[in-house]
Amino acid sequence: MNETTESPAVKLTGLTKSFGANQVVEPLDLEIGRNEFFSILGPSGCGKTTLMRMITGFETPTGGSVELDGTNVDSVPTKSRDLNMLFQSYALFPHLSVYENVAFELRVRRTPKREIDGRVQDALALVRLEAFAERKPAELSGGQRQRVALARAVVGRPAVVLLDEPLGALDQKLRKEMQFELKRMQREVGITFIYVTHDQEEALTMSDRIAVMSEGRVLQVASPTEIYDAPASRFVATFIGSCNVLDGVVDAAGTGVVVPGLGALPASVPADARPGSGVTLAIRPERVTMSPGSAAAPAGALLGTLVERVFLGDEWTFHVRLASDAVMTVSVPSGATAAALGAIADGSPVQLSWASSDARVLPADGTPVSSVPSPIEVSA
Repeated sequence: MNETTESPAVKLTGLTKSFGANQVVEPLDLEIGRNEFFSILGPSGCGKTTLMRMITGFETPTGGSVELDGTNVDSVPTKSRDLNMLFQSYALFPHLSVYENVAFELRVRRTPKREIDGRVQDALALVRLEAFAERKPAELSGGQRQRVALARAVVGRPAVVLLDEPLGALDQKLRKEMQFELKRMQREVGITFIYVTHDQEEALTMSDRIAVMSEGRVLQVASPTEIYDAPASRFVATFIGSCNVLDGVVDAAGTGVVVPGLGALPASVPADARPGSGVTLAIRPERVTMSPGSAAAPAGALLGTLVERVFLGDEWTFHVRLASDAVMTVSVPSGATAAALGAIADGSPVQLSWASSDARVLPADGTPVSSVPSPIEVSA
């Protein structure tokens, strides 16, 4: 019996894009699964929108290929690709009702009227706007218009829907609500969503997997938890959420990291790390424990001075200056623990510590920790 492997919804092979001498997307290979909520995340100008436009056919790749559902579509125009798009502007027809906006694409395709009505009703039920079918876009709130645009994007049942910053025009409260709604709808319709955003919270909240981009390169593709807990580079660690970073070298025993001015610090060092290799130590603020300082810190702990505190509602953030003049951030959920730490006055000595498993050892320059040449002799 022969086993068949289902082709991915989208497969990119050696895909690259240049504008003259400026290469905006470096060659990349990427597969996006069927029914997956996949986010492309990165700062403005990193190449994520250009990547999306090559998938849709709006941009012609300089090199490489695009496959949709196992079929090469390099020579297929956008209108003939089995995909749809949702943009921040929504682009609804102001003179048409909600029903007619959603039905527009089906009418262009000459879909039978009975089928149009059933599909539109299903799409409006999906976005919970059945009662608004006869209203015009001007009579809707921003969130409702966004829902209409989403219904229009999925009513034709494409294999892939690409969403380019679709929540950017909404206020913060509505944006958070729509994050959960988008994920719910994606699960219900069973369509692959490719979500392009610079907002880390959006990507972490909704995605099955995330591709983090910087300067035209995909730096890491992984689940939200892996991206957050096990970033592959300093950029990923600092771009996704808040992160303390300290530069140092792997100690002589290969079991910790020596940071200039601070000494040996606990860290989970890869087994093949070379002593003396330059590395970056990354620790999330919520993984750091702070307590009142003493004359001398125990092994593996740091002494510092509390310089500032910030109340953020659900948590407190404390800034601590270390002997090296670096500043570390400590995050503590609002509650009894935060209240006790709040009794420590600014300018007071404090002690910081963390579990070695919570300190991520990253390459200092993008090379693997185990491949940095010419190790330097250091002592713990």
